[in-house]
Amino acid sequence: MREPTELEKKLYQRLKEIFARARQRYLDAGGDPERPGGSFLSGQDYLTAQEKREIIELGKQVFPLK
Repeated sequence: MREPTELEKKLYQRLKEIFARARQRYLDAGGDPERPGGSFLSGQDYLTAQEKREIIELGKQVFPLK
């Protein structure tokens, strides 16, 4: 397995930041800290529409289909 490039590391870090913000929104809304904070697929994920678009684009760059 190869080491990720600096760009891949930065993109992955951005993904983690977005998900951390969504997690905090979930907790702020009274979510159980012992449980995951929703589901991206079900739409109960505490992500904004802009964040969802960004996650999709970042995911394509970080985890490209071969």
